[in-house]
Amino acid sequence: MEDTRGRDTLQEIKAAVENFFKRDRVKHEPFNERDVASAIYSVDTKFGHTTIFFHAYDDKLILHLMIPLNASEEERTKVGEFILRANYGLKVGCFDFDFNDGEISYRIALYCGDNEFAPPTYEQIDFAVIIGLMMIERYGDALVKVMFGLVEPADAIAAVEAND
Repeated sequence: MEDTRGRDTLQEIKAAVENFFKRDRVKHEPFNERDVASAIYSVDTKFGHTTIFFHAYDDKLILHLMIPLNASEEERTKVGEFILRANYGLKVGCFDFDFNDGEISYRIALYCGDNEFAPPTYEQIDFAVIIGLMMIERYGDALVKVMFGLVEPADAIAAVEAND
């Protein structure tokens, strides 16, 4: 078992993310005083892009892919139902929904260990980004339809998952 005392594991995680940005030539905002970096990615949805926030901690990296629309107060119950239905059965990551302001994101956590710490590899970060983008693209347009009251949550999920 490797002893992590004396190691700056937070800096190791941040360096791994910076390496990912450099290797993929990603235009990004560097880590700020809250240990968060960000990058904007194009997605094939009605809203066209998502901002990924990379939150570095001493023992993990959390990616939040933010959807650039907030659910209106009138539609939040239906959006919440859509999110719960979408999350059921997901293997990596999940959608998050803030009922207070209607904020929607997709979250993926990469645990790096405590006593046996290892910063995330390029492949792990790349996989998390790709999975997150795929989920945003897969469910994004159906989510927008629910947000604007054009379709019921169960019908929207059924249409998305019809080819599973």
